[in-house]
Amino acid sequence: MFSEALLLRNLAAVGDADHIFLIGAGGGHLVSAVARACLPTKVLVLEPDPQTAARAMTRRDWQAWLETGRLRMLTGPDYVGASSIARHVNGARPSAIVVNDALAAQRPDATARAVLVARRIQHEAAANAEARRRFAGRYLLQTLGNLAAIEREGNVSALDGAFAGRPAVIVAAGPSLDRNLPALVGYQERAVVIAADTTLRPLLAGAVRPHLVLGVDPNDVNARHLAGVPDTSGIWLAAEGSLHPSVFGGFAGRTFVFKVSHHEPWPWLDGAGFGRGTLRAWGSVVTSALDLALRMGCNPIVFVGHDFAYTDGRPYCDNTVFHEEWRAYLAHNPGTIEHYEALMKQGRPIVSVTDLAGMRVETTAHLVAFRDWVVEQTTLARDRTFINATDAGILQGPHIVQTPIEDALGRYATSPIDVRPVLTACHARSTGHHRLDSPPSDETVAAWIEFTAGTVDRDAIRAALVIPERAR
Repeated sequence: MFSEALLLRNLAAVGDADHIFLIGAGGGHLVSAVARACLPTKVLVLEPDPQTAARAMTRRDWQAWLETGRLRMLTGPDYVGASSIARHVNGARPSAIVVNDALAAQRPDATARAVLVARRIQHEAAANAEARRRFAGRYLLQTLGNLAAIEREGNVSALDGAFAGRPAVIVAAGPSLDRNLPALVGYQERAVVIAADTTLRPLLAGAVRPHLVLGVDPNDVNARHLAGVPDTSGIWLAAEGSLHPSVFGGFAGRTFVFKVSHHEPWPWLDGAGFGRGTLRAWGSVVTSALDLALRMGCNPIVFVGHDFAYTDGRPYCDNTVFHEEWRAYLAHNPGTIEHYEALMKQGRPIVSVTDLAGMRVETTAHLVAFRDWVVEQTTLARDRTFINATDAGILQGPHIVQTPIEDALGRYATSPIDVRPVLTACHARSTGHHRLDSPPSDETVAAWIEFTAGTVDRDAIRAALVIPERAR
């Protein structure tokens, strides 16, 4: 039986938690008890039984809590949405898991499953907070340093619906891409080819010129995938505004800028008329590529090279920038490519999961998490067809069809698509409408410093902030 007194004692032990994870809604009694306790916390309910969850939502009017994000609910047995909700949890603040004892006694297995999901969300929120602490300064300064490119280039929102009903191939740099790449050559003008940044060089080496390549990560390491490519003609870049500045020159006049969140300095840019569309980035560039394909209206969406695992013991396909660097090193030093691939896998704990063939394959927890996010999105987008043509790895889900690449492209990529003229028109529609004409206020700069947790100061901001000369 539900005990409000016990719940209140548990809540008192929570202290200043930013989030409470309630395992079992108790027919709505537990959430109501939290409301009566007047705690300044957010509540995430994980309810194993969807019918119980529905009854809980009718106990009182929770609309205000739902609209403000004060209350969220996930239901079993799959807890769809768990892979995305961590971004709404402040991992820098304490959180607590409170279990409905009655549920635990009646359904111990379901309760244990919900607790595992809650712990996973806690872990991912903490990782997000740590990433912000480490990278917010770089994100801010490089976005400010890219103002001229952001001003002159297009808005990713202009691509919304641009290829409705047309097939898209999203290419990742998993090890299986090597054997799938030849099949893609003959179909590259019959589908919208969207490449993760890591795959640009492998695709070009295999005679495939993607229509769009995505870059999200601001690190200079990731910039090497895109910067200095000898010939990018006809290839368009979808770029997060914080990418390393070296990337933009090779795609001048062929870039669509986006953001991954509305944090600093985007409120200021929005106010100046430089708002850019948002693509979701859930830890991996392939998640943003999928979101772009969904925004463009593509259907079906075919995954190629999405192993999310170390197929054949390898971390990547051939011809990435890493392989170029390793081969240069090996020209003057002993060792093998396999030796350096093994070194690249170090630093992250290895886990073993079941692959598409029912065999055990090595991967990492973060690759499994990326896979889970992709599977979740395919479950939510019921109006689209999703095909995994990777033929290896661990990408499988209830709404993902497993089909060899030749069969998938032969069935859906049946006629040429004029992709590049459409991209040109979309770019033209979204450029040249605003000019940046004033520097940020002192209050805005203070907000930027707070966003970076004090890792940058006004001098660093002043050095990075380059207002385009023409706009002054």
